[in-house]
Amino acid sequence: MTIAEANFSLSEAEMDAFRKDGYLGPFDLCSEAEMADLRPGLEQVLERDAPDHGTRVHNRHLDSSSVYELSTRRPIVERMQSLYGPDLLLWRTNFFVKEPGAKEIPWHQDHNYWPLEPPIISSAWIAIDEATVENSCVQIIPGSHRKTLPHIKATDDMVFAEMGDPDYIDTSQLVNLEMKAGQFVLFNERTVHHSEPNRSQKRRIGLAVRVIMPIVKVLQWDAPEHALVQIAGEDRLQFNRTTQPPV
Repeated sequence: MTIAEANFSLSEAEMDAFRKDGYLGPFDLCSEAEMADLRPGLEQVLERDAPDHGTRVHNRHLDSSSVYELSTRRPIVERMQSLYGPDLLLWRTNFFVKEPGAKEIPWHQDHNYWPLEPPIISSAWIAIDEATVENSCVQIIPGSHRKTLPHIKATDDMVFAEMGDPDYIDTSQLVNLEMKAGQFVLFNERTVHHSEPNRSQKRRIGLAVRVIMPIVKVLQWDAPEHALVQIAGEDRLQFNRTTQPPV
């Protein structure tokens, strides 16, 4: 079966598992060999400035056709449609580059940081490099999305300025989301996740793809040229400004 013939919609059992656990996967987005071919081009994107802001790791789908194409492949979009409906808008993409020695990303829920109302979002985390326990793969707590986690000021050894309050986090059931290069996982805005410092000598790059439904209003934009891209269905509500993908 070719990619064009494949059906990437989720089964009822998979959708129930996502609702129960707050995440799903890993799934194959592309082969390790294809990702090896794509990786040099993605690395080149990270070596140049974005046209509308100074953060090289942020929203590169708006100026790089290779980042946009990878972020919107059918294995991601069709699974998101199973969970969130036919109409989807790409809000943000973020590269998470963890070189050897990179600091810890604290336990957190994404919605704590995001200017969205209502704060409903689907995230795909794509492994550009192989992600293992050794080089700081994402860790997740199944079922943690059913409670709101208080956030406090982060300690100096963390990447983020705020972190989930450790008094409210039970890590006894954590899952290490190890992935081959070219795989991805899905999770939602409340799923508690984290990554350790990279104590290995292997770099780890992941690409997070953030997708919303038309009912969600962006309250604060990332940069003057930031806008959403319609990646599936229609936007009948038009709460947010939109743009065309790069060519």
